[in-house]
Amino acid sequence: MHTLRIASLWALIVNWLLFAGLLAWNHLRVRKERQSRGIQEERPSIRDSRSMTGLLVEGLSFVIAWSFPMPHSSTPRFVSSIVFGCVSVLLLQAALRHLGLEWRIKAVVTEDHKLITSGPYAIVRHPIFTALFCLLCANVLLLTNPIAGASSLFIYAAGTEMRIRAEDGLLQRRFGAKFQNYREAVRAWIPGVR
Repeated sequence: MHTLRIASLWALIVNWLLFAGLLAWNHLRVRKERQSRGIQEERPSIRDSRSMTGLLVEGLSFVIAWSFPMPHSSTPRFVSSIVFGCVSVLLLQAALRHLGLEWRIKAVVTEDHKLITSGPYAIVRHPIFTALFCLLCANVLLLTNPIAGASSLFIYAAGTEMRIRAEDGLLQRRFGAKFQNYREAVRAWIPGVR
């Protein structure tokens, strides 16, 4: 069991590095591509600052998950942590690939914005939020005591719901019925649930 615990800790570290690396690489790639095409960053757009508040709330959920360690765990939790961590990285990579130049940290919709509905966006409307949730689950399963873990998952869900409301509102304003049809057909961030 000690070997599995060490392996799951290393897997979590590697998944964090891959997750952060993918986000950083994609951000630089998108900025460079926009510059090479002459696309200005501040085109006419509509924004919603609630998404950044939601991001801060999501960040708080990770602080809680890391602040209340669990002294020991079990084989199912080790294995589940590895699975959730790997799923988070794979889902993030697929989402970023399909999102292309529409990638933004803040909730912004520009006049030439495209509604992405392919790849993981055909399963959930916000797969990057799902990927981050999977990474949080990997942390909670491996490192966090049950009460703090449940609290951090609840807080993450609250922050994500703030971000979804902000982004969905902007997409609804920009795309109207096209987005409404998509919204009715595809769950927000948890397949089959929400």
